[in-house]
Amino acid sequence: MKKVIELKNQIAEKERQIKKGCIDYLKKTIKEVGGTICTEGEEDTLTVTYDGGRHPEYATNAFSEVSNIFLKDDKIYLDTEDCEEYSIDRINDDEVYDVAMFVYEMLNKG
Repeated sequence: MKKVIELKNQIAEKERQIKKGCIDYLKKTIKEVGGTICTEGEEDTLTVTYDGGRHPEYATNAFSEVSNIFLKDDKIYLDTEDCEEYSIDRINDDEVYDVAMFVYEMLNKG
């Protein structure tokens, strides 16, 4: 089991590095494009899991569509169909990666 714990710790550290890289990339890119990245009108749709806010028992949405990604007080927010100011801190690490990859692919087409 010690080997498994060691492997898990190595993976966790890599995941922290990936998340930090994604956040750094998004902040830099959002600033470069003027403060907001619009995802509407793209061929693919960006979705994240909405946690339901104050009503998680009935207001969650596993596929909340993202229309804009923006900075406010140097923090990243998503404008989703369920919340106009949804902190990127409220989505899981895999979705942070998905958001960064969506932006990267959107801006580097062709």
